[in-house]
Amino acid sequence: MVVRQSRNRREPREIRGNATRLEWPGRNWEPRSRSLSLGAIRMVTTEEARNAGTSGDERVPSAARLVHGDALDVARALVSEGLEGHVDLVYIDPPFASQAAYVHEARVDGPADGRVVRAMAYDDRWEGEGLGGYLDMLAPRLEVLASLLAPTGTIWVHVDWRASYFVRLMLDEIVGRDGFVNEIVWRRAPNLGRQAASHQFGRTLDTIVVYGKSGARLVPPTRLEPIAPAAIRWDPEGRPFTAAPRGDYTDESIARLEEEGRIHRTATGKVYVKYFLVKDDDGAWCRRRRVDALWTDIAPLRHSSPGERTGFPTQKPRALLDRIVTCASPPGGLVLDLFAGSGTTGESASALGRRFVLGDASPLALATARSRLLRAGAELTLQECGIPTAACSPNAAEGPCISAGREGERVRVELRHPIEPLAWAVDTRYDASRPFRAVWHSERVPGARARRSFRRPLPQAAPAFFPGADRGRRAVLFRRV
Repeated sequence: MVVRQSRNRREPREIRGNATRLEWPGRNWEPRSRSLSLGAIRMVTTEEARNAGTSGDERVPSAARLVHGDALDVARALVSEGLEGHVDLVYIDPPFASQAAYVHEARVDGPADGRVVRAMAYDDRWEGEGLGGYLDMLAPRLEVLASLLAPTGTIWVHVDWRASYFVRLMLDEIVGRDGFVNEIVWRRAPNLGRQAASHQFGRTLDTIVVYGKSGARLVPPTRLEPIAPAAIRWDPEGRPFTAAPRGDYTDESIARLEEEGRIHRTATGKVYVKYFLVKDDDGAWCRRRRVDALWTDIAPLRHSSPGERTGFPTQKPRALLDRIVTCASPPGGLVLDLFAGSGTTGESASALGRRFVLGDASPLALATARSRLLRAGAELTLQECGIPTAACSPNAAEGPCISAGREGERVRVELRHPIEPLAWAVDTRYDASRPFRAVWHSERVPGARARRSFRRPLPQAAPAFFPGADRGRRAVLFRRV
C-alpha cells in the first residue's frame, strides 16, 4: 500500500486538490470513471408485504424497500431512478477485511438437544493478503453511495481497526478532505477473555467514519451524567446546578449566558458557567451533556433483549442505529443501507418515521431482514436488482412440499418440508402478472417456534422462505383449484 500526493494536472480540479491518494497492487478503480457511467440495472418488484387490511396502489412502492442485490447494482439503479442527491443518510456496515466466513446459526424446535440450522451469512475472505480485492470491491460502492447524498446528507461507514484508515483515504478521494465530519469510536465489547489476556490493549472498538456534503449538519443527542452530591450548588431561585470554568467562551458569549442566568461569579470574581441539573429515572441529579465522538454508553448486542437478537452474525444493536438515524436524518427523510445484514437500520428508520431502502447480496440477510421488519410492522416492497433468473428459480427436487385441503369454510395449507423454515407467507389472491402480496405471514424467532405476524383466513397460494447453504430464500407456489 502506498499513499502519494496527487500531482496530475490533468486530473479534475476537485481531485487534484486532495492531499492524498491510496495506491494498492492491481488497483483498477479511479474516481469518477466507471462506477457511475455503467448502465443501470432495473429493479424488479417481487413482493408487496403489507399488513392485512392495508389499502393503496400495489404498483406504488412503499416507503420501505428491501432489495436483493449487490450494493453497486442497487446504488446505480437508485441513481437511474433519480435519487442522486436526495438521500439524507447512508449507513453501511460492510465486510471488515477480516478473512473470515460468517455463519448464521439458529436453534431448531423440539427437544433441547442442541440441534441448529446453519447457513452461510456472508464471506469476508479475499485472495492473498486480501486488501487489494477488498479495496477494489469497496471503493466503487462508496463512490456511488456518496453520489446519492443530498446537499445536507452524510455517509457513515462502520468498520474496525482493519479497514478504518483505508476508508478515510478513499473517502478523501471521493468526497474530499473537507467532507470529513467525524470519526466515531464505539466500544462494542468489554475487555474480557482472550482480549484481556492477549498481551496488548483489547481490540474492543469499532470505528464509524462519517463524511458529508458541504451543508451537512448533525444533531448530536444528549445523555444524562450523574453529578456527585458534593458538587451540586443551588442558585437563589432554588435551582440545582453544577459549574465549570468559562474555558474558551468569548466575552460576548459570557454576556449572553449571564442574561440567561447561567453565569456564576465567585467571591474572588472568577467566572463559571452554570449547568442546571435534572433528575434521572432513579431520582439522581444529573447534568445533560451532549454526546461526543466516543460512544461508550451503547451496550453490545449480547445485552439486548432476546427478541432483538436475530442470530445473524455481526448484527449491530438497535440503540446504535437509533442514535445515528436520529442525529443524521430529519423526520420523513430517506435512509439508505446497502449492506443491510439483519435489517437493524430499516427497523430503526421505520420506528423513527424515516423512509428507507435496504439492500444486501446475501439471500439469508434478506430473509432475516424481511421477517424482522414484518414483525416490527413495516410495510415492505421487496425487489431484486441484478439477480440472474436462474438464481431465483427453485429446484423442484429440493423445494418445499405443501399440502392443502378444505376444513369447512376454510382452506388448510400445511408446509411439510422444510420443517424448520425461516418464514413463509400466503397470498390469497396470487396472480403471476403482479408481485406476490403477503396477507398471512409466519416467521421464526431464533430458538422459538414459528409465530404468525398476520392473522387472516388460510390461503389459496403459499410461498415458503427458508435458509440453505447457498441461499436464504426458496419459494414454491401451491394454488387451490
